[in-house]
Parts: sequence; C-alpha cells; structure tokens
Amino acid sequence: MKAIVLAGILLGSTAAMAQDIPPEQHKHPMSEAAASNGAGVPADMHAGHSHDDEVRPRVPTLLPGYGNGGFAVTTGLPQAQAFFSNGMELGAAFAHKAAIDAMAEAVRLDPSCAMCLWGQALTSGPTINYGKGAADRVPLLKLVQKAQALAAKAGTAKAGTAKARTAKERDLIGALMTRYRPGVVHQRDVDYAAAMRKVAARYPQDNEIAVLAADALMVSAFDEGADDFNHKPIEEAQGLLETVLKRAPEHTPAIHFYIHATEINRQPELAEPFADKLAGLAPHASHLVHMPSHTYYWVGRYQDAADTNWRAVQIGMANAKRLGLPEPKGVWDLPYHSHNVIYGLGGALMAGDARTALNLARPLVAHSTERENAEPFSQLLAASGYFALARFDDPAAVLALPEPKLPYLQAARHYARGEALLWLGDMAGVKAEMAAIPEKVASGTIDRDHKGPEAMLGILRAVLEGKMAMREKRYADAAKAFRRGAEIEETPEFMEFSDPPAFWYPVRRDLAAALLAQGDAAGARAQAEQSLRLRMRDPVAEDVLRGAEAVLARR
Repeated sequence: MKAIVLAGILLGSTAAMAQDIPPEQHKHPMSEAAASNGAGVPADMHAGHSHDDEVRPRVPTLLPGYGNGGFAVTTGLPQAQAFFSNGMELGAAFAHKAAIDAMAEAVRLDPSCAMCLWGQALTSGPTINYGKGAADRVPLLKLVQKAQALAAKAGTAKAGTAKARTAKERDLIGALMTRYRPGVVHQRDVDYAAAMRKVAARYPQDNEIAVLAADALMVSAFDEGADDFNHKPIEEAQGLLETVLKRAPEHTPAIHFYIHATEINRQPELAEPFADKLAGLAPHASHLVHMPSHTYYWVGRYQDAADTNWRAVQIGMANAKRLGLPEPKGVWDLPYHSHNVIYGLGGALMAGDARTALNLARPLVAHSTERENAEPFSQLLAASGYFALARFDDPAAVLALPEPKLPYLQAARHYARGEALLWLGDMAGVKAEMAAIPEKVASGTIDRDHKGPEAMLGILRAVLEGKMAMREKRYADAAKAFRRGAEIEETPEFMEFSDPPAFWYPVRRDLAAALLAQGDAAGARAQAEQSLRLRMRDPVAEDVLRGAEAVLARR
C-alpha cells in the first residue's frame, strides 16, 4: 500500500488548502475556489484531503527557502528562467500549487519557452503522494504537445553549442509525453519511468535528470489496483539518488526522495547524514523541514523526530496567521499540517516528551472532536492525540474529554479514559471503558480502508486488558493479552498502514515486561529484542532488556 510513503495525510481537511508561503511573501492573498482530487485517486492515499491552495499571493512572486533543483532552460528572459527554476524547487518540496503557479508565470513571461510548458505539465502531474486520473491528464498532454512543437523549432542539436541543451529538452519533453498519452494510468506512469530511465542513461552526469528519473520510478512502483507495490523501481530510484548525492550532497530534491526511498526499502540509516542537512537547506518549506523525521523515527532518534515536526508545525501556524485564516480551523487547512502534527506525536510519545506531545495533541483532539465526517484512515491517525493525552495529561482532564462524533475516535477516547482510570486505580472503571470499545465498527465486508482502524480496536482492548492484569499482578493473564495485542499490531495490514505507526509503541515490549514480572527472564529478553527490531532504540524496551539481562546474569 502507498500509506507507508504518505507525506501528506490530512485529517478531515476541507477541500481547499492554503499554500505554505514564506513570511515575507504574504502580501497579496486571494481566495480561490476549491478543486477536488482527480479521478482514480486511491482512497487510502487521499482520504479527506486535497492539494489545492485556498490562499496564494495575488502577484506571482519568487518564493525563496524551498531548496534547490532548478536548472537552465532555453529562454531569452532571465525572469522566465527564474520562475521556471523556482517552480522546480517548489515542486520537489511538494509545494504543489505554488509550483504550478510559478511555471504558469514562466510560460506567461515567455510563451515560446518549451521547457516552461513542460514544467507546468510536470508539476501538475502525479507524485508519490497522490495520483492523477485519466481525465486530469488530458489538458496536461496538450501542454506537452505544445512544448514539443516549440522544441522542434530549435533545430538540430550540436555538441558543445547552446543547441545541445535543446536536445536534452526534447528528450525530457518526449519522455513526459509518454506519461500523459491516453491509456491505463498506471501503465502510462510505468512507461514514463522507462523513458526517463533512458534519458538518465543518455546524460549520466546530469543530477536533475537523475532525480526526475528517480521520482518517475517511485511513482511507477505504486498501482492503486494492487495490494502491494513493486520494490524494484524503488531500489533503482535509490541507486540513482545515491549517485546524485555523491556528487551533490546538498541537493534538496535528491535528499527528499532519498529519505522516502530508504524508508520504503527499510534502510533509513543511509539517509541520516543527508536528513540532518535538509531543514537548513530549505527553511521555508514546512514539508522539507518535516521530512528528516521519516529517517529520525526509524533510526531511533525520536526526540529529533518530535523537534523537527514541531518546527514544521510552527511554520504552518505562522503561515495560517499571516494568511489571515480563521483560528483555530485555518491551520488544519494547510497542506500536510496534520501529517506534521501526527508525526511529531509519534516521535514525542516514543521519546517521552510530554510538553511537545501535549502541545500537539490538545489541538488535534479538539479539532477531531468536532468532525462529523472523516475517512476511517484519518480517524485512525487522529487517535494519536488521545494516546498522547492518555500518557501525559492529568487523568481528570482526560476523563473530562467530550465524546467525539466519529466511531474510531470514540474508541480511542474510551482507551484514553481507561488509561486515566488505571492511573487512579479504578479497575471497575477500566473494565467499563474496555467493554465500551467495540469489537468492530465496519459493517459487512471490511475493505482495505477499514482494516487498520478495525485492527486498532483489538489492540486497544488487548492493551487495556493487559495493563489491568499487570496492575492486579496477574502476570500470566497480562502476557496473554499483550501477546494478542502484539500479534494484531504486527500484521502486515496494520504495520504498513500508516507512517508513523498508528499505535504509538510496540505492544511486544509490554509482553516482555509481563514475562519479566512473571519470572521468565529469557522470554522477556527475547521479546524485548524483538520489540527493538520494530522500534530501534526504544528506551522502554531497552529498560526491559537490561532488566532481563540483569536477572539472567545473576543466575
């Protein structure tokens, strides 16, 4: 499923979004009607969110601070070149609408610029986070056809002359044509990746082309009709990006996609030195400021994951304020804001950072409580707010939380109340909250969009049951309950359903603790080690492991 690379999951956002724009650019906002996602977009990828902007600068403006990645094209107008390069930077930073606007301005400035039209078509197309249906590709094909006609007028290229650039441009335009030709959408993305592979081989020293090829390969790996994705294009993309980063270790588009590729390929440690640079290279791009957390979380740098997302959230909040969006709702309409919040919670919960967790969780829960409609997947992600309150907030405040309207969030609230009552020693109350978590919410056949949320119900019940048994020193019962919860949590359907993981810690570490309390130090050690393979450097699992090893050393 694509959920593992979702950079932009937005809980219940409105159909219109506000672009993240640097502070100095917020001068002439204008409203724009919302546009829906294209046909054929997988529901699990795009539930409840759009990639359009609600507010943008009225006057086209170059937006600095979004990284690098632009390159010279054939145009006689420096300002058209500047907007083209900025459009490439914005597109690679997933500032989608701003990238399209920049390319449109480049076209307006120089209607004869073939690559400006190519850029407009490219930035309007699919990314690893969202697709473009067949109907949406029809006008993009027309843009590329016009670009091809303009590029053909440049004449035959000769090595060592300015015309050599036009040969490269014609190759890029021809490749993009394959993506937008009529036909099955996924097959056309595969065709485009194959065409870009050839272009990259033709220009092996060109970093920008290599990154474009890598991006194309990653998009081609996902077929909305398939249960899983094709790992081979991701592996090939990773190799291309490594070549670029050897030559240009501060290439922000390459770093962005490399973080994604290494995460998918379960090699996040490879991206760590590049992730450390990214926020400083693109300080105004909230998505790129956030991206290192995809590496930090999986190498066990949980506090860094929390801090990185807190900075990204602050950028979003500042943008919402400068854009004059209504409080508190407006910030949730910003692209990727919810994803930043949820990823920040994932890091803060694992790190034990109560301040960051509460500062992120309270607005998320307040926002979620008022929602009347949200996809099951969005509800699953928003549940992290309740988990944070359960762990860090005053039990009285948790018990005072109003009931949300959405069923999976109702279950998360019951879980949070159960945790609060455990802390207060009210076992009868814990049993009541556990009983209030339904065995299932979905009716009829459970589709893939419900599998994760439905699995969560079983995890929540098992964890409360296990913690109650631990409190009552029924360690064998606790181990049984925790084992059941861990087995549900570790199914492929749940483990790969969201990023970060939808349940905030490995339940297997609870199983290890129960076994240790039961006197089974060897079993506890084995389970703690297995838990640490799921979450590297988890401080709680490490404590259990040390405890088990200490017992074994005394024997």
